[in-house]
Amino acid sequence: MAAPPGAGALALVVNGQERRLEPGATVADLVAAWCPSPEGIAVACNREVVPKSQWATTALAPCDVVEIVSAAAGG
Repeated sequence: MAAPPGAGALALVVNGQERRLEPGATVADLVAAWCPSPEGIAVACNREVVPKSQWATTALAPCDVVEIVSAAAGG
């Protein structure tokens, strides 16, 4: 959920881009806003992998650096 610009927005970096979310946003909120489907997605917050089972309970904080990656098949 994107927050309107201005007061109260949570500013963080996602895949190298500044992003603003509503205060209290979780990793699950970010993934839902960023990806059409959470299948095959992995998330690291401040270089620490966040297990999918913890996305809904992992709150994001100002200045967090988040990487969202998707698995790619290939050989």
